[in-house]
Amino acid sequence: MPMSNLVSLALEKGLDLLGTSLGPWLFVVLLVAAAAGTWLFRRSHPVQPEPPRVRSFTLLRTEGADGVAVQYETTRPAGTRITPWVDGYQRLYELTDVRLEDGSYAAEPLDQL
Repeated sequence: MPMSNLVSLALEKGLDLLGTSLGPWLFVVLLVAAAAGTWLFRRSHPVQPEPPRVRSFTLLRTEGADGVAVQYETTRPAGTRITPWVDGYQRLYELTDVRLEDGSYAAEPLDQL
């Protein structure tokens, strides 16, 4: 008899014995063991938070004194609303994850001037 057949036979008999001794509780025991294993794995491998990074945003529909769009730098995430001063007025913008050609991200104006 080849070795693989012996191993499969041993596993089959072992699982049969386990199923017979635990009966209807086998599923519960396996579920608890899986939950405990998951908890132990996550506890031993904590997730490191990503440090905030400074990103440059282009405030769309703006123009500085030099004729170039106004840039705004922040560590805030996309979806945040900001109110920078542009041309003497405080305007409302929403930061996005849309990358522009110059490498900056777009900040969409939410108010009409």
